[in-house]
Amino acid sequence: MSVDVANAQTRQIVVGAAVAGFFGVVAIAAAITGDVTGGTGARVAAFVLGTVFTLIGVLPLLMWRIAFRPRRLVLDADGLRWDDPRGRPWAVRWTELSGVEIVAPEPDTGAPRVSPSVHLVLTPASPGFRDAHPEMEHLARRAGPGVVYRLPFGHARRVVGPIDEGLTSFASGLYRSRLRPVAGPHRPRAVTASVALLGLCWLAAVSAAVLGDGTDGRTVAMAALWTAAFTVWLARIWLGGPLATGQMARFAPVLGAVLFFGVLLIAAAGYSGGHPPDPSEDWVLLLLLLPGAAVFAAGRLLGREDVRKWSEARAQGR
Repeated sequence: MSVDVANAQTRQIVVGAAVAGFFGVVAIAAAITGDVTGGTGARVAAFVLGTVFTLIGVLPLLMWRIAFRPRRLVLDADGLRWDDPRGRPWAVRWTELSGVEIVAPEPDTGAPRVSPSVHLVLTPASPGFRDAHPEMEHLARRAGPGVVYRLPFGHARRVVGPIDEGLTSFASGLYRSRLRPVAGPHRPRAVTASVALLGLCWLAAVSAAVLGDGTDGRTVAMAALWTAAFTVWLARIWLGGPLATGQMARFAPVLGAVLFFGVLLIAAAGYSGGHPPDPSEDWVLLLLLLPGAAVFAAGRLLGREDVRKWSEARAQGR
């Protein structure tokens, strides 16, 4: 089997560059047009920060030969091979190894921690391995009295699942998977329901802001900008992104509770102030309570165990 490492790493590079470039261009445009509060100093700071983010966005284009070069890890019954036509290819037979391990961190769900990189560790079966494979010298790392070889994949977790499956099939005598069992590829209904609830709530909020009296072009432009950003967030949740899903699972219940109880407090203040609403308008109060309840429910759904396992499987490329 063949694992397309370049594709997994390229996706991360493109997404990261696109996000950085987008915010960089927005910051530069705001600085040039004067749409920044705080005077000249704030405009200069926004321009400098926007320039840095824009450069990050275009950096992969300047280094496209390195960033987007084809790279594959091929595993079969004889051994494994690193197929890198523009780099340093190598091939190793299973009989030359005494152990194989894939080191993969937990999916990034937004928790405050430094996420280590993914890498494949090859342990030679004999001291003569180093002399037999000088083309792998750049991967050699000292480990106790001997040497191991580490093939880095950066933070491309999507290669973990295919490599784990390939090693289990072809190197069962050398490899013991330490990865937790994960769910299958089917999207849980909780994800579908939460994305639908959040999308409807956002649509209602944006419609109220855009269709209200006194709406100007700036309001419409900001609504379009934030709608695009929120749509990307929902898309990442729909596709199983651990970071987007984990952050929304923590953020949505808090926001939903604030919205729900905020409406109740406002209604209670009206009653206590001697201005209770007309009983025939109770449906208005119930309608205003719905967004908070929907956002809270969406966050709780995304925090379910089956959603977490499915998101982890998607992050591993399964």
